[in-house]
Amino acid sequence: MFKLAKIIILFTLLLLSNILLAKGVPAGTQIVNVAELTYKVGTSDFNTTSNTLVDVVDQVLDLEIICQDSNPVIVQSGKSQRALTFRVSNIGNGTDKFALTQETNSTSDFTVNNPSIYIDTNANGVFDTAVDQQINDINLTADTNATLFFVSDMPSGNFASGSQSANGIEARSTISGSGIPGTAIDLGSYFAVDGIRGGVDSDLCVYELSTVNVVLDKSATLSSDKLFTGTIIHYKIEVKVEGSGSVDNVVVKDTIPTGTSYVTNSIKLDSVSLSDNGHISGTFIMVPVGNMTQSDVHTVEFDVKVY
Repeated sequence: MFKLAKIIILFTLLLLSNILLAKGVPAGTQIVNVAELTYKVGTSDFNTTSNTLVDVVDQVLDLEIICQDSNPVIVQSGKSQRALTFRVSNIGNGTDKFALTQETNSTSDFTVNNPSIYIDTNANGVFDTAVDQQINDINLTADTNATLFFVSDMPSGNFASGSQSANGIEARSTISGSGIPGTAIDLGSYFAVDGIRGGVDSDLCVYELSTVNVVLDKSATLSSDKLFTGTIIHYKIEVKVEGSGSVDNVVVKDTIPTGTSYVTNSIKLDSVSLSDNGHISGTFIMVPVGNMTQSDVHTVEFDVKVY
């Protein structure tokens, strides 16, 4: 009769206990489970293995979309293609395609026109009509994100300064996106399950209407009846604020025209001479005016000489 002297059981197990906690494991990953048995009979070593169990990690459909504008975006009546900024993230464990739709809060003070959604094509965080592309959906692999812009035109009309309009983007998984956490879709080799947000999320940013308007007017006076070599051109730039409200950090910028040279120490702000130092660099003039409120007017002047 054989005597079993020692039995050592080694298990190599990877268990998937809850699919909603599997977000760190890529969807479709095979979880392989094999048990190994080693033992001795007398002085002889023996081993055997169990059958192989293969489970496949299911896909959790989860996403997050967040407004990136910490303060209301200031806009003016009648202006076009004003952008609100959002970040959408795939926080599930597999590639997903999200359908994108515009959202507007019904309690807003005004309604925007021609809303659309763009992706930040060059990933610089700034909306650029010449670069960024209009989209209706987006593909994201697990643990990646993208910047989106809600772009619209402001209505024309008389609105009170400070009027606000909340607008945003809804992103919904096209695999399921039921809105009900735990809803499962059979994908054949594994399931896709709506995560804690039900496979859909949305957020709003805010436009704030300002009735203040900054008007810039430029004029030129010649030192002679005709324009020829040696003629001095005196430029005058008037900045004024119309409407109600205020504007901050106003800076007047201009470029010395080709074919002319700047006349040293000719820059003035409100008839007061300014030093060239800090106000002219190469062919560029920059004069900080500061903060302005309704009815404020400032004048910047400088001279150039024709070659």
